[in-house]
Amino acid sequence: KRKRRNMAKQVPEDQQIFKGLHFYFFPNDDKNPARKMRIAKAIEFGAQWEREMNKNITHVVVDKLMQYPTVLKYLKMNSLPNSVHVVSEIYLSECISYHALLNVGQPQFRVKGYVAPEHSDDPATAAPTFSINSVKPLELKLADEKIILRQLARQEISEEEISLESATSVALLLQDSDPVEDFYRQSPVNANRPADPQATTTEEFDSGSPIMDEGSETDSAVIPTNQPIIKRQDIQTKFRCMHKHIGDQPGNPNAAATTILQQMADYYSQTGDEWPAKAYRKATGTLSNHPTKVWTKDEALALPHIGKRLAQKIEEIAFTNHLRRLHKVIAEPADALLRTFMKVYGAGFAKASEWVNQGHKTLDEVVEKAKLSDNQRVGIKHYADFNARIPREEVAQHADIIRKSLHKIDPAFEVIVGGSYRRGSTQSGDIDWIVTCPNTGPAHLRAVVIDKLVPRLTESGFLVASFATTSRGSESKWHGASCLTGSTIWRRLDLFLVPSNELGAALIYFTGDTVFNRSLRLLANTKGLRLNQRGLYKDVIRGRRHIKSSKGILVEAKDERRIFEILRVPWRPPEHRIC
Repeated sequence: KRKRRNMAKQVPEDQQIFKGLHFYFFPNDDKNPARKMRIAKAIEFGAQWEREMNKNITHVVVDKLMQYPTVLKYLKMNSLPNSVHVVSEIYLSECISYHALLNVGQPQFRVKGYVAPEHSDDPATAAPTFSINSVKPLELKLADEKIILRQLARQEISEEEISLESATSVALLLQDSDPVEDFYRQSPVNANRPADPQATTTEEFDSGSPIMDEGSETDSAVIPTNQPIIKRQDIQTKFRCMHKHIGDQPGNPNAAATTILQQMADYYSQTGDEWPAKAYRKATGTLSNHPTKVWTKDEALALPHIGKRLAQKIEEIAFTNHLRRLHKVIAEPADALLRTFMKVYGAGFAKASEWVNQGHKTLDEVVEKAKLSDNQRVGIKHYADFNARIPREEVAQHADIIRKSLHKIDPAFEVIVGGSYRRGSTQSGDIDWIVTCPNTGPAHLRAVVIDKLVPRLTESGFLVASFATTSRGSESKWHGASCLTGSTIWRRLDLFLVPSNELGAALIYFTGDTVFNRSLRLLANTKGLRLNQRGLYKDVIRGRRHIKSSKGILVEAKDERRIFEILRVPWRPPEHRIC
């Protein structure tokens, strides 16, 4: 008996941006969960999935780790017809995000090794145009007010190439934008910034009610001028950095759901698929701060950043304490192996995927057959140590050793433990140290820490491995491993050398967490400012493709609290930044 092929539910015809297009995926199967989702979304938006190479194919969609010569070798062809567009996997999500068929010639869609032929008359290679009369505004809710908001499509075009009418009509197209982000994007300082490439737009990963923003600092949008405007002070309260976040606490009624959703977020992050990972992180943060148990999908749908399918998953977890989707991920041998290899220090997604593709099944096989760097060999040898959590008490012991040794060289130096330790966590994945000294520049910091402290601690046996030393401008970093006397367990350790006049900004950056910092940076952007690990700046000028052409004028960098004051954010001690 023949199995019926699952047919993806399609969106209404007027929203089928891929209608009439025929996609061939490479690899051309749906065994990989992320690729399976891309194929389903392509079909949902009108595309035809071609199982075999044929003359009807309009696009070859290539996984990001694959190169064009590999495609040709597999297909046993010297080249593809000029009528076929070769694009990377992110092309689909970008088109869906902006509800438009984007220019395939944009750099972010290129496949390594592929040189596109000229398509002068092909509409697929030209920037899309829109008519304001062709778009029906869609309503989104923010509190009790209805505002028509849409995100400006990220197109690499100059100001001369886009009119106010077309910019407004493009802004109306995107259905899953965040009103908090969108309101501020109307500011002139944000007018030409690209939209967040990781925006969640599919039904499964719909972010739901947009309450507290956590978008990218490079977001931009346009609001139609005939729509009601919300006061800036009211909008500012919607940013996540404006609120106290203490993470999962003992007795959290939604602990089971947040744990499982965070595992899903980690899985997608590890496999390089930030699109759903961001949605799962948003939902996790929402549930962590919700005071009562969420039992049903309707209850979940009423919360910020939770869409229909995520709500269904939350309901499943509430009643079963399990999630079938997570079990499927764990049970997939290739995915499990990839996750194992990615936990090797010095091996990211690309290298881990290479080992999987080479057929290695265990870390022992990787050591025996693969070409490894010295750092990767150490990472495999101490795989268990580097992936074990470090108790808070042990972190304090490491800090005491470094602080005492440093004070013997120069008592004025200060050592601050950053990351999850500073946020009050009982365990840490690795140990991040911020090393500074009053009225001291980067040269003296390097001379004391890199030239004196590191050799001394290495000689004593405390530092057992040196992975890398980097210097860029005022920034200097040392990456290595340490081991306490009497112990055989190695711990990952990073030293960040920070000039005293940049300490405040560095403390924010190296304390985290990621969601809190992203929200703080975006809030700074809405005020015409730019925040990074070196300071808070104004009048930063960016040209085409968001390339910075002027560093701007430093507003504050030394005082962490003062940066919060300038941004009009209530002071949040590190333990309140666990979003």
